[in-house]
Amino acid sequence: MAFRSFGVLQIQSTTRPQPLVGSYITAGIGAPAGSPITLTLGTVAAGIGGGVTDAQVLFQPGDPAWIINADGSGAEPVFVSSVNAAANQITLGNQTTGGVAGNNPVTTKSHTSGVFGTGSFIALNIDVNNTLVMLEDGTGGTWSYIGVSYAMTATYRRIFKLPKVGSGSNPYYWDASEAFGGNPFRVSELWILGGAGNSSDGYTPSFCVL
Repeated sequence: MAFRSFGVLQIQSTTRPQPLVGSYITAGIGAPAGSPITLTLGTVAAGIGGGVTDAQVLFQPGDPAWIINADGSGAEPVFVSSVNAAANQITLGNQTTGGVAGNNPVTTKSHTSGVFGTGSFIALNIDVNNTLVMLEDGTGGTWSYIGVSYAMTATYRRIFKLPKVGSGSNPYYWDASEAFGGNPFRVSELWILGGAGNSSDGYTPSFCVL
C-alpha cells in the first residue's frame, strides 16, 4: 500500500460543493476533443502558499480524473497525461478504451471554462481504501460538510459533518476505513461544502491506496 497526500486545500463556497480532491477549469475546455488538450486550473490549493498550484498538488501524470460540469451535466472519465506545475496546467491525453469507430477520445462531452461555479470541475478519480479528511484549526464557529453529490447540501447527500475549532485547538477529522482486500472508495465521489462563514477554510485530505 501507499499514501497519497495533497496539502491544505481551501473550501471555496458555503452554497456550492466542490470535489474533495479536485479543482475547476478556468481555461482550455470546450467541445468534445479527439486530441490532447491543455487545461488551466483554479486556485483550490491556495492555502498551501509558496506558489504551489492546483495542478502540482492534485494530479500526477497517469492519473485517471473525472470531469463534471458545474450543473451536474457532462460527467465523464478523462486521463491526465502530463502536469505543468509552474503554469498550473494539466494535459488530458487520449483514453485507452472507448471512443467511436475505434478512436480513443480525450473528451466525449462539452464542458465549460470559467470561475468557480462556472468552470467544469475536474476531480481525481482513483480508488482508495482509507480516507482521512482533517479540517485546519483557526476556523471556529460553524460546520463543514462532506457528501457524495455535486448537489449535496448541509442536510442532503451528506455523509459527515465536521465542527470547526479555534486557532491552537485540536482539529476534527473524518476517518473512513475499510478492509484492505479491495478498494471501496472512489475519490471523485466525495465532495465538500463550507458552513456559514467558512468559504476559505482549509482542509487536508489523504488516502491509503493499494
